[in-house]
Amino acid sequence: MKRVAAVAVAAASVLAVAGCSSSGDGKNKGGESRGNPGVTKEERERADAEARERAKDTAAMKDAAVRYVKAYVAHDVRTMCSLMTPNRRGGDGSFDGCVKHFEELGDGKPGSEVTVSVEGSPVDVSPIGTHPQGTGLMVKQTTADGAGASVRRQAMRMLKTDGAWLVDQKVTVRDEDMSAGNPVRNVLMRSPE
Repeated sequence: MKRVAAVAVAAASVLAVAGCSSSGDGKNKGGESRGNPGVTKEERERADAEARERAKDTAAMKDAAVRYVKAYVAHDVRTMCSLMTPNRRGGDGSFDGCVKHFEELGDGKPGSEVTVSVEGSPVDVSPIGTHPQGTGLMVKQTTADGAGASVRRQAMRMLKTDGAWLVDQKVTVRDEDMSAGNPVRNVLMRSPE
């Protein structure tokens, strides 16, 4: 019994020296967190709100890229042009000019069953040619047909314009590009199309 009491006293001493306690709310008198000295509850809440906004913004960017590719596959020219920057639309950069250009290319039939998704995380992309600094994404397009499935990847430069994410550059990613350290950045920086 004496041994158990000695161990308990030793453990309590260690906890007291380390500053551990089973009581309290984890804060100092000033409202600062003990786990992160100098950070108030308000600062922590503000940082959490900013993180939620960034996540929402990233989700909106990915959604715009996926909708663009789906519109392209479905030959939905109006939706596709609405998701492009004036630079990407070409010509005079207008929506109507873009629609006319793509309608003149032909109205082929939409492809078979296609699944579109974003792979990896967004990356910052430096300016090149007529393309300003933006955010790069890897968009994967999987087409199912009778023989199996084919995969096509595209690197896309996304720009936020007037609160909306738009496609400014789109470049096909080849199989050999995938071995690069950052295929999205490499492809978008080598090809100013």
